[in-house]
Amino acid sequence: MMRRDGRRPPAVFALLLMAAVAGCYRPDERAGPRIAPQLVAVENGRLPAVAGMKLHVFNTGMNRVSSLLVGSPAPWRPAPAFVIERPGRELVVFDCGVGTEIARESEGALNPLTRLLFKTRSLPGKDLPAQMREAGLPPERVSHVILSHQHFDHVGSAEGFASASFIAGPQARESSRSRINGFEPAHTDWISDAAWFEVDFSKGEPYATFDRTIDLFGDRSVVLIKGGGHTPDGLGALLALANGPVLLAADLAVHFDWLRGDDVQRIVSDGDRAAEVRNRIREFMRLVPAAVVMPGHDLSQVPAGRDDIVRHHPELFLPQAWPIDSE
Repeated sequence: MMRRDGRRPPAVFALLLMAAVAGCYRPDERAGPRIAPQLVAVENGRLPAVAGMKLHVFNTGMNRVSSLLVGSPAPWRPAPAFVIERPGRELVVFDCGVGTEIARESEGALNPLTRLLFKTRSLPGKDLPAQMREAGLPPERVSHVILSHQHFDHVGSAEGFASASFIAGPQARESSRSRINGFEPAHTDWISDAAWFEVDFSKGEPYATFDRTIDLFGDRSVVLIKGGGHTPDGLGALLALANGPVLLAADLAVHFDWLRGDDVQRIVSDGDRAAEVRNRIREFMRLVPAAVVMPGHDLSQVPAGRDDIVRHHPELFLPQAWPIDSE
């Protein structure tokens, strides 16, 4: 397709260039290292449980990544966000989901390269702060927001928690300024240095099957886990819920298919580290079969029968609830 002035439209040119560079998808198989079959620093093999602690699970939209990056099929996947209730404490948010600009403009809100590689959808009133208010969880009660990494579908509603402290991974602020990597729009630039804290995992210790962790509140209720495969600043969180542990894996494990195979796809910054972290999660699941694992874009195994895990609008966990393309 040509314009009347004889030049190709920028989007068409970018598509042709991307196709020429990427070619057909080829799996990036990484077996990764063997992880020792033991739970480190866990007394009697039992993880702690905090009475009254709850996890609220929300979905804020749907994404579909280009098959050039993840192969086929490339399904629509959720963009979840989580709220942690610690008894007698303020609320803690883990990831913010997509922002209100996605409901207005879909991927049109993203930069040209990102919108070619990602499709994304939301609806008015389905951002995390709006859903929290509907659920009786005022955003003003949030004391901490944990950002697993700086991609737009994880930080989109950060502006809704202006009074909170923000916890992010190593060099996250620097990473957030790289729009070419999908860190956009710059949802976290407004956060003051006084409210921004980057985790120093060099001071962390092994815990369970994970090599570097930080006990965020000093009581094992929320343990931050070092990532570094999907993005350099990535992190997850292990929660000591009353009825059993929950691992918020974020994009340390993008979906359950990721955990079943060795293909780390073309969506990682460090394939070897991504494979190692994936294997650590696999070994954790094997050693703690009662644990609930929630990958970054997969809500298919959120349990319905636990009173310490609250699924808000489970109908929104399904693609058909959102204005997605029919193809």
